[in-house]
Amino acid sequence: MKNVLILIAIVITVSCTEPIGDRANTTLINNSGHSIEMQIYHSGEFQSVTIIDNNKTKEYQDGGKPGLTVGFFLPPFDADSIRIIYFKKASIWHTEDENSPVSRSLMLESSYEGGKVRDGLYEFTYTFTPEDYEEALEFGE
Repeated sequence: MKNVLILIAIVITVSCTEPIGDRANTTLINNSGHSIEMQIYHSGEFQSVTIIDNNKTKEYQDGGKPGLTVGFFLPPFDADSIRIIYFKKASIWHTEDENSPVSRSLMLESSYEGGKVRDGLYEFTYTFTPEDYEEALEFGE
C-alpha cells in the first residue's frame, strides 16, 4: 500500500508540472576577417553591445519557455534591429525587412543554418563571412 501511495504522489507531481517547452542553442561564428561589434536595438532604443573577435564564436542558450515556437528563438536576443560594425571601418543594419540590402539578416530565420535536433531542442548557426564584410562596405554606412 505504501508503494502505491508513493506511485500516486509521483504521478500527480509529474502531471501537475508545467511542460519545459522548446529550447534553442544559437551560435554566432565570426569568419569575416574582422572583429564585429553588434549593437542591439529594441523599439528604436539601444539595448546592448556584443563584440565577437575574428575566428571566435558567441553562444546563446534559450531558457526553455513553455509554448514557444521556432520563430521566437531567432534572433537569440530581444531586438528589432541590429547594427553590425566591422572593425570600426564599415557598418550595416540587420532588420526584419526582406528587401533590405543585407542578403542574410540576423533578424531572419532563413539566414541561419540548422533547425530541429530532436523533440524540444533546436540548434541554429549564423556565420559572418568575408562577403558580409564586403556587403557592409558596399551598402553600409
